[in-house]
Amino acid sequence: MNIKNSVAAVVLIVLVASLSGCGSQPEPNTGFTATDDMHLLLDRVTRTLAGVRNTATAEEAQPVLEMISEEFDIIIDRLPNLTEAGRAEISEQATRALPGLRDNARRINNSEGIDLLGPTMNTLVGQLSQML
Repeated sequence: MNIKNSVAAVVLIVLVASLSGCGSQPEPNTGFTATDDMHLLLDRVTRTLAGVRNTATAEEAQPVLEMISEEFDIIIDRLPNLTEAGRAEISEQATRALPGLRDNARRINNSEGIDLLGPTMNTLVGQLSQML
């Protein structure tokens, strides 16, 4: 049992040490960079929308998408404080995600029962457009 604990401790120390020297410094408010936050949020949008099939799942997705929208607002507010490279990375992520998000917004807006997500989806599309 001691060997497992020792190995786990060594792995944890190596992981922490390797992460401490990676890329840009994490932002103090989140522990992540804005590009990390953006990547996680876009992934969460994709996973949330994949589960929307009817009114009940749309109602469950609504608060999640609204929270993501609030987080997008935070990223938009932070954009002027990012480095040029950071802003470019955010823009690149938004550029890649925008076509799929627009397609999902159209699907949702044209589907009875899940169209209640339409306004939130339109907001998310607008927010990504601001990040270009």
